[in-house]
Amino acid sequence: MSFKKIYKIIEENDIEQLKEIKTIPEQENKNPLPILHFAISKQVSKEMIELLLSKRINTNSKTNQNETALHYACKNKNISFEIIKLLIEKGIDINSKTNSWNETALHYACKNKNISLEIIKLLIEKGININSETSYNNGTALHYACKNPNISFDIIKLLIEKGIDINSKTIYKYETALHYACKNKNISIEIIKLLIENGIDINSETKDNETALHFACKNKNISLEIIKFLIEKGIDINSKTKYNGTALHIVCQNKNISFEIIKFLIEKGIDINSKTNNNETVLHYACQNTNISLEIIKFLISKGIDINSKTNNNETVLHYACQNTNISLEIIKLLIEKGIDINSKTNNNETALHYACQNKNISLEIIKLLIEKGIDINSKTKYRNENVLHFVCQKNISLEIIKLLIEKGININAKTNNNETALHFICQNKNISLEIIKLLIEKGININSKTKYKYETVLHYACQNPNISLEIIKLLIEKGIDINSKTNNNETALHIVCQNKNISFEIIKLLIEKGIDIDAKRKTNETALHIACQNPNISIEIIKLLIENGIDINSKINSNENALHLAYQNPNISLEIIKYLISKGIDIEAKRNNNETALYIACEKKSKEIVEFLISKGAKNIKDETIGETLHLVSGDNSLEWIKFLISKGMNINSKNRFEKTPLYIACENKSSIEVIKFLVENGADINSKTDQNHTPLHVSSMLIQDFSSFETPILLKQIGTKSNTNENENENEYENENENENENEYENENENKRFPFYFSITNKKRNIIKLLLMNDANIYDLPDSQIKIEFIKLFSKIYSINQDLNNLLKSNEDNLFDLEIESNNNFKFKVHKLILLTRFNNNQSILQKFINICKSKTKEEVQIILNFIYSGFFDYDKIIENLNEISNPKQGLFQTKENKYKEEEKEKEKEKQIEEFFKEIGFDSNWIKTKKGRKGILKDFQKLYEENEIKKDFTIIIEEKEIKVHKLILFLRIHDYSEKSFETIQQLIYFLYHDEFEENKINEKIIEELEDIKDFYQLNQNSIIDLLLIEEKKKRNEHLNQNKNQN
Repeated sequence: MSFKKIYKIIEENDIEQLKEIKTIPEQENKNPLPILHFAISKQVSKEMIELLLSKRINTNSKTNQNETALHYACKNKNISFEIIKLLIEKGIDINSKTNSWNETALHYACKNKNISLEIIKLLIEKGININSETSYNNGTALHYACKNPNISFDIIKLLIEKGIDINSKTIYKYETALHYACKNKNISIEIIKLLIENGIDINSETKDNETALHFACKNKNISLEIIKFLIEKGIDINSKTKYNGTALHIVCQNKNISFEIIKFLIEKGIDINSKTNNNETVLHYACQNTNISLEIIKFLISKGIDINSKTNNNETVLHYACQNTNISLEIIKLLIEKGIDINSKTNNNETALHYACQNKNISLEIIKLLIEKGIDINSKTKYRNENVLHFVCQKNISLEIIKLLIEKGININAKTNNNETALHFICQNKNISLEIIKLLIEKGININSKTKYKYETVLHYACQNPNISLEIIKLLIEKGIDINSKTNNNETALHIVCQNKNISFEIIKLLIEKGIDIDAKRKTNETALHIACQNPNISIEIIKLLIENGIDINSKINSNENALHLAYQNPNISLEIIKYLISKGIDIEAKRNNNETALYIACEKKSKEIVEFLISKGAKNIKDETIGETLHLVSGDNSLEWIKFLISKGMNINSKNRFEKTPLYIACENKSSIEVIKFLVENGADINSKTDQNHTPLHVSSMLIQDFSSFETPILLKQIGTKSNTNENENENEYENENENENENEYENENENKRFPFYFSITNKKRNIIKLLLMNDANIYDLPDSQIKIEFIKLFSKIYSINQDLNNLLKSNEDNLFDLEIESNNNFKFKVHKLILLTRFNNNQSILQKFINICKSKTKEEVQIILNFIYSGFFDYDKIIENLNEISNPKQGLFQTKENKYKEEEKEKEKEKQIEEFFKEIGFDSNWIKTKKGRKGILKDFQKLYEENEIKKDFTIIIEEKEIKVHKLILFLRIHDYSEKSFETIQQLIYFLYHDEFEENKINEKIIEELEDIKDFYQLNQNSIIDLLLIEEKKKRNEHLNQNKNQN
């Protein structure tokens, strides 16, 4: 019987039908859940589980998350004692843990909202590890139980009695079970008492320095009884969180803020004026709380809280109250009566009135009160120069508040740093209001004011508002706004309204009727027609309106695109609009900058209906060169349907683009499907057509073969007769008699157009393709002798690097050409004379001489790079050098042996290694000190160290002038404490820090100067390491002086 049927029987709890199944086969991987898990998840009866277990199914089968059936039983919302007992009796692994968090069945049971004491007892009696911790946060079953909203006192008591670690903390937040209990909104005082009476650390803090008191105070069901008990039991009432918040801060922030709790905490001595890291008092928190009461504010003030205390942003509690969406007039009155500074400003120069005017729920009475009490109504912000009228118009549109502000003398024409007036902001607001605009204009606001940077008027702002109305535009025009005013981008209101996603026929019609310049152009030469054709919500009526009113239909933007080009690029454009534009005489043969016509774009967008329509309306014959590229376009797009469509419309299947590539070539280049390539070939595509690089479709297939999922494309091309030797008629001896001293650059230039498909197949190591080409007489020599380059040698290195089978394949085609020595580890090596034979150097002395001349003209380092590049590990390096020196007889040492080459490098590496070890010994990051940037960075650390130790000696560090005081280094490394054994290392260290800071002949002098300074400063004893270093440096200085004297 299939598993599908078995699952159905289980789901239906059909015991009788399940009895008929003798055995259940081994579980299939494709099933989402093991059978036992599935049965438990479907809450089947105990009898069904017993019957399944009798069928010898694996009791310990697990899910992908390593959950056993016991885990599933313990997390089931209808958790069953009988089923759990049955599973344990049948030998299920009771201590099995999940993959993700290492949870046992006890963890699952303790977080189950329907858990029973009997099940917990059973699990513990049967040997479950009670102190098993999860990997996620090291939580024990006690943590899980205290977090469970339906947990019982008896379960907590049982876990404690059975020895659970009551003070275990989670790994990430360091929370104990008491923390978990205090944040459980359904926790009982009895459980809190039980935990504390059994020795839990009441003052244990989390990673954020929160105690259980903090957690209890942030609990949504905040309990005075629990808070009282915690304080009675000695919890630190003034303990502060990571952010310096006390329990009183947290209570005042709690949406269920309680006067009784606040009163109790203050009576018990909590610091009422304690401030957070942001300098907020509990009064700030209270004034910000949307459920705050006047009673609490009065009480806090009566207890001496600092009413004028300011945050780091210089905000008073009045600022906080004015941005509270549920603040009362009485609280504002109280704060003012108690002497709060009404004109106090934030760091941005915002008063409480600024805050109130941003508050969408602020009452008119509060605004009135603030003004009556003398708040500065014309105060402006520091950064944008905004007054409160700007704030109301952009954030809290209220006709009554605006009327009040104007009546009280606000500067209606005040401008922001960008020269925006309140009218700009109201026209930009999505809740734009005709009444407010009327009021502002009536009160004398400057209707033609322009912004500073873009020169936008309020008409520009209104026209880009998606919720703009015709009445507002009418009003602005009637009141004398300059309808033809242009932005810094030369945009008129007509441009902007045509770009609006809620583009309006009525508004466009009104603007035209009122004399807006219909042919005005942006700096990119776009007219309103160009913009409208790009709008995804454009209608035929608007296009008609613009054209009927004389807009230039053939106007082009900077990229030479007309409205038809742009319309095709709009995914929502209708055929009706295309037809209308053509019917009105738009140039359908116009080409944009890359010579693409509208027909090309239509093909690019794959719109058959539009393509057919364009052809019917006389679009240039599809065989034309420009239109020919449309097939190139779709050939690389793997679109067989469109290729067939274009060819049916007369497309020249062998047309070439500007790179002389045919559609077949592009199809191969873009890895099109075999069906596309077959279709092109069967319909006459020229398989031997060459590009301007002399490549055929077979070339590109071979070049890209590493990306092909199969070899069908190149095999197909080969089967139908593609020539593999595209240069077979070239004269191999063309340059045979050239002067031997010919400029080397001829051999350094790439000749990609001369390479055969065989080259690319070898480069990508595709044995099947190489075999195919060789069997079809492919030319394995990519270049004639006269054009052999250094890179050609690398090609044959790759041949050798593939494997022995390929080598045998090549040998079968060219007997004795490759005389290899094959080692047991399957690495291929060959000597220099074989390389010379292979590249025919021995048959062409002029080519060999040119190669040697190239090497002679290079530096030693460049030659080494070239040789490494050529040989890349396939040769006996020193033997190659020996042979080349014998052949070329160049100046001594031109070709360094490996031993000489690496001698200095190895010494330098050894030196750096010693230095790194020294740094590691004193605690430095050796990777960091390796870099020059790191060496400069260490100097800043030295300076900081001196500052911390209050050392007053001059230690100026001027990196630009490369002056470094070594004594800082000596102090930091405590060199005077090291034994003489450290001498060499210290000396290397000094040079390491100095060698790229000073000229070689000045290093010793500088170091001597600094070491003497160190000796004097520290009053070091004789024969210290500093003395030894001084002796060594003076000795080196004398050697330099003697050398210079002898040279002179």
